[in-house]
Amino acid sequence: MKKLLLLSLFCIGINVAKAQSVNPEIEAIKKTVNTVFEGMKKCDSAMVKSVFAPGAVLQTIRNAKDGLSGTVSGDRIEPWLKAIAQPKTAEQIWDEKINFDQILIDGNLAQVWGSYTFHIGAKFSHCGTDNITLVKYADGWKIVYLIDTSKKDNCKL
Repeated sequence: MKKLLLLSLFCIGINVAKAQSVNPEIEAIKKTVNTVFEGMKKCDSAMVKSVFAPGAVLQTIRNAKDGLSGTVSGDRIEPWLKAIAQPKTAEQIWDEKINFDQILIDGNLAQVWGSYTFHIGAKFSHCGTDNITLVKYADGWKIVYLIDTSKKDNCKL
């Protein structure tokens, strides 16, 4: 009986250790995504651009006035990078916080789904969901497509 108990505890310990092990690909993907938000906070558009693939697309879905449908805006990252680079006071700093709700990986393709909140300085601006597609290049994971929703209420974080 003691042997069975010890064996059970040993197996449970192995499963707990497995569950706590860090997947280096997931950590690298999180680092890529967090580099965007760190660069936004620092007004460092070069930092942000460094994790985007050439030709990357950036879009936002907003609710239409009828509240029943959405509109999609944006398509290039250059205007956004220019806005990031503009000097900001502490009250104007862009601060986005993401919750990595789900990360899927298939070889060199990854998908991040995450709820987020966005503050300008200390003031809440909006929230939504980020959907980010990444491709693994020789120099690491790069964002090829980022689309998000934007709303003022019912935030998850």
